[in-house]
Amino acid sequence: MQRLILVLIIAAAVSFNCSEKKDSTDVKYPDNKQNTEQNTQQQTQKQDTKPASGSSFVVKDVDKDVAKDKMVDFKWDENGKEMKLSDYKGKVILLNFWATWCPPCRKELPDLSTISNELKDKDFKMIGVSVDDNQDVLNSFLKTNNLSYTVVFEPNELVAKYMTAAGQNQNVVPQTYIIDKNGKVVEAIMGSRSKADFLSIINKYL
Repeated sequence: MQRLILVLIIAAAVSFNCSEKKDSTDVKYPDNKQNTEQNTQQQTQKQDTKPASGSSFVVKDVDKDVAKDKMVDFKWDENGKEMKLSDYKGKVILLNFWATWCPPCRKELPDLSTISNELKDKDFKMIGVSVDDNQDVLNSFLKTNNLSYTVVFEPNELVAKYMTAAGQNQNVVPQTYIIDKNGKVVEAIMGSRSKADFLSIINKYL
């Protein structure tokens, strides 16, 4: 009986962590995993930054310095063209950090995709940032889950820097940042939201 109770407690804890957060491994890896993830990122960045399959793009050249409430710039190669986040200054930017293993993340993807389509003629840009451990897993997911916005892959550095810029310390996914037209981080949203909630926030800055 005691063993059964222990199993149920563990199962409940795992369920909570998956729905609310991925423990600290979302943004600050424990010592036994950090080196593995950093090596994966370094190896990926040395390769061609076009996705192996699907439609995600590898982040490169993340800003080294982080300032309070300021956009953290980064680059990626998209279909042979170098892009950077600051290219969209003058637009409202939504950055959504998510992972394929995260049920709340997956649940809000259709709403985010709809929002991106609805605001395509506005001064607005949406970018999804995957913190998955493996880009191939991400690309396989994207093949069967068509999203209307750019998805980039960066499992280590970027989310931690945005948390620092926004003064956040919650190791959860999804987490979403709204950047205004001047490049200021004006909203930090921890956890999932509805379409109506996202639109209410975005429309304050359009």
